[in-house]
Parts: sequence; structure tokens; C-alpha cells
Amino acid sequence: MTKSIDFTQLLVRRLKNRDVTALDYLYDHYSEALYGIIFRTLQHKEIAEETLHDVFIKIWEQIDQYDESKGTIFTWMYRIARNRAIDARRSKDFKTADKSDDITGFVDMFESTPSQEDYIGLSKVISEIGKMCKKLIQLNFFMGYSHAEIAENEEMPLGTVKTRLRNCLKDIKTKLSNDFE
Repeated sequence: MTKSIDFTQLLVRRLKNRDVTALDYLYDHYSEALYGIIFRTLQHKEIAEETLHDVFIKIWEQIDQYDESKGTIFTWMYRIARNRAIDARRSKDFKTADKSDDITGFVDMFESTPSQEDYIGLSKVISEIGKMCKKLIQLNFFMGYSHAEIAENEEMPLGTVKTRLRNCLKDIKTKLSNDFE
């Protein structure tokens, strides 16, 4: 009587023996499903593609830790993909990529055509606040950086960032309130 071997067991054995063709097979047959899991978590194409690459590297490096008694190979890969996607979402690179709105579009919106939004003189105020204020407001309000992140990225003391941002907002408030007197 011959013992039959399951295809998945054979695939795992070949992966553990460092057979690159087995990894190619795994990628060809599972990458689309794993990418879907990653993309749903990240909602960012480029970072999802990088994360998928990292997932297959981790699978290759940690295949010896796979235990078929704890679940299928896909379930094990799913957990790796999901955890990597969560790690990627928490990373600084993701937060930076996710904070990609540029204030220029918002400023241009007010400066390009006279509209109802400009009845309070906002375009004039924005043009008068200065480059540093525009940059700090862009980083903090439009891109979502914290004061600490701005201090680190702009190489400024944290107190200076807070003071300048507060002064910029006071300046905007003063300029706008002058129009209502």
C-alpha cells in the first residue's frame, strides 16, 4: 500500500527545501488574493505592492515555522499578509504618503476665480500670511502632521513650531476679523 501525499504538503516540503520554483508557483497562485487582503487594509496601490513583496520574502524566510496542524498554507499566508499590511499602515512611510494633500490646490481654489468663498477676503489673507505660515498650516491641517512630526521634519524645536503655528493662526484670525469691523 502506497501512501498518497497531498499537493499542499509537497509544495510546503519543496518550499522548506528552498525550491525557488515552488515559491514561483505560490506567487502565481496566491499573490492576487494576498494583494486583495493587503490593498483592502491600505487603500494605497504602491504601498500595497511593496507590502506584497515583503510578504513573500517573509513567507520564504519563515516557511519552517508553518505548522499544518494549525491551519492551511493559505491561512498562514493570510495572517502574514494581514499583519504586514497593519504594520505598513502604522509606518511613518504610510502616514507620509497618506498625508499628500497640498495646500496649493486649496489656495488656488480661492485665488483662481472670484467666488462666494472670497466674500470674507480669504484669498487676500492667504496671500499675506507668508511662506512659513503656509507651510506650517499645510503640514498641520492639510497633511495631518502632528506638531512633533513637523518639528522633526523641519528640524525645528517643538516649542518653535507650536508658537509659530499659533501666531500664524492668530494672524489669520486678526486679518479676517478686521474685515468684519
